[in-house]
Amino acid sequence: MNILIIGEPYENLLNTISKSKLLDKLYTTRKTEGYPNIEYLSFEEFISKAKALCIDVAINTDKDFVKCGFAENCKKFGINLFSVNQKWLNLETFRIATKHLLSYYSINIPQTIKVPVDFPVVFKSNDEKICDIVYSMQELIEKTRVTGEEKTYIEEYLDGDIFDFLYLWDGKNILQINKYEQLTEVQADRLDIFKTKLHFMLSDENADFVGFFTVRLIWAKNDWYVKEFIMGLDEKSAINNITTDFLYILNSAVYQKLNEL
Repeated sequence: MNILIIGEPYENLLNTISKSKLLDKLYTTRKTEGYPNIEYLSFEEFISKAKALCIDVAINTDKDFVKCGFAENCKKFGINLFSVNQKWLNLETFRIATKHLLSYYSINIPQTIKVPVDFPVVFKSNDEKICDIVYSMQELIEKTRVTGEEKTYIEEYLDGDIFDFLYLWDGKNILQINKYEQLTEVQADRLDIFKTKLHFMLSDENADFVGFFTVRLIWAKNDWYVKEFIMGLDEKSAINNITTDFLYILNSAVYQKLNEL
C-alpha cells in the first residue's frame, strides 16, 4: 500500500506505519528525513499528485486541512482519507454543543452548574481555550469578569482516574484501538456500554467521515464521564502498541469491515 501523511508526521505514526508488512511506499506532505515528500499549493495540485503516486490511503493530522474543507472534497475524487470533517471536528472545538449532543444520547458528562454552592468547580470556555479548576466564589467572579460570561460556563469537578481511549470510525463500525489491562471488571463493562452508546450516536447522526479520534474519560461516581474529544491523530495518540498490522486495520476501515477484526 502507498500511504500519504498529510500534516505533521508524528514519530509514533511513522513508526507504526513503517512496521506494516503491507507498506510499499510512505510519503509525507512535510519534509521528513528518510521519506519522500509531496508539496502542493492548491487542492487540485494535491489531488493530481496523490493520484499520480497511486496513494491508497491518506492519513490527515492537520486540522487546517479540515477547516478549509479539503477533507470533504477528497472523497469526491476517490481518495481514501482518514480524517474527521468540518462538522465532526466540532466535537473537539465546540464544547457546549458537544455536551448537548452527548446528553441527548445518554452519554455521561459532568453536570453544568448555574450557581455553584460547593467548590472546587471547573470553569470552561466553549472554544476549548479555557479549562481551569476554581476553588472559591471570589476566584470564579474574577475569572468571569476577565473572560466575559457569554462563551464560558461552569461544570462540576470530578475527581478520578483519567484514561484516553483511541477509536477508529469507518462510517459504519467503531473499533477501540488501545487497551488498558488495569481496568476492573466493572470499568470494562461500563466501557463497553459507553462504546455502544458512542456507536449508536455516530450511526444515528450519520457521521460521514472515516478516521481516528480520542475520547478522554474520567472514572468517577462508579461510571465513565466524557471530559473531551481529541479529533484525529497527534503525537500522544495511543497507536504504538497495536498488535494487529496497522495498515490491515486501515484497509478494513476503507471497506467498512472493522466489525470483523
